Amino acid sequence: MLALIAVVVSLTWLGFFVDASRLGRSVPGVVFILSGGALLSNLGITPFSSPVSDFIAEYVVAAAIPLLMIKAELKKVFLESGRVMIGFAAACVGIVAGVLVGYFLLAPWHVGAQVAGFYAGAFIGGTISMIAVGNAVQMTPAEIAAATGASMIPSVLGLMALVALPNLKIVQRLLPCRLSGNGGEGPACIPPAAVVEELHLTHVTGALALSFGICAFARLIEHLAGEFLGHDQSHYNILYVTALTVLVANVFPRQLRKLRGEFDLGMIFMYMFLAMIGLGTNMTSFLNNAVSLFIYVIILLGIGIVITLILCKLLRLDLSEAVTGCGAAIVGPAATVAVVAGKGWYSMVTPAVMTGIFCHIVGNFVGIGLAVMLGR
Repeated sequence: MLALIAVVVSLTWLGFFVDASRLGRSVPGVVFILSGGALLSNLGITPFSSPVSDFIAEYVVAAAIPLLMIKAELKKVFLESGRVMIGFAAACVGIVAGVLVGYFLLAPWHVGAQVAGFYAGAFIGGTISMIAVGNAVQMTPAEIAAATGASMIPSVLGLMALVALPNLKIVQRLLPCRLSGNGGEGPACIPPAAVVEELHLTHVTGALALSFGICAFARLIEHLAGEFLGHDQSHYNILYVTALTVLVANVFPRQLRKLRGEFDLGMIFMYMFLAMIGLGTNMTSFLNNAVSLFIYVIILLGIGIVITLILCKLLRLDLSEAVTGCGAAIVGPAATVAVVAGKGWYSMVTPAVMTGIFCHIVGNFVGIGLAVMLGR
């Protein structure tokens, strides 16, 4: 047990180490966590399943959700994201359309409802929703690892497409850009360099207490809802946790803005879960499913981007608004900030970040909802 915990924490450290290094600019730490864990388990050094893995899957993932989303103040998100939120909504429609088309085309190749929901959550809500949805729809560690691994290369291609879109003549004609090279607001809009904040134990322990308290209360609501509705609600635990977290975040926004260190804790928990996924990966199963999943992601991203651009045109969005909203959904806020800053659209930086916060909320509900709808 202790040795396996040491392995999980070591893989978590490896992921953060790679992310902080020069290598992390081209290959994310997630890849090293998953591949390192898979190597250890497939060589027989660690088991594919264990009580440690069960504990992480049941409790650690749920606790990470409040830590990562406790500052999702909806009023602030909508005020600061502006029309970019419309672009994000268009991207959500495009991704769902791509997920459904890919699902019906590839259903004979064992692409099931769980995978469809998993990818909907992943490409709308990012890693946070990807992990939450995969766990909620009861995908096995091997299935999650296969789906995650198969999406790596298409995700990079999606990022490259996002970078290339503003330079394509056909896109420029479809969606004219009103912003100049400096975003219309000059270099002052460039976000300041990240500041390393002092760690306060009262903040860390308070965040943990709040997170597990939300999870416990969500479990109680889930149980009461199950008795009232007449069927088990345990599969939807993540949705109850998400809804309760958003409620708390918007009832006590002033107090929660002062909290520091909670997001870092949440990322540690998520990386621990990814380490568990890597350790539970059976490479034989992975290789059997990787090709069809790879094709699935290519289909859903291609259809998703095309539909998003068409909807943005119909909604009369600016090119910068469309790219920012689409990027926040498909590649996440961090990569989108890099893209818009590289184009000189500095006024789009804050909307990209704020929309990225909202996408985690939407990703959980859309992913699980699609999995349930298609699984009936």
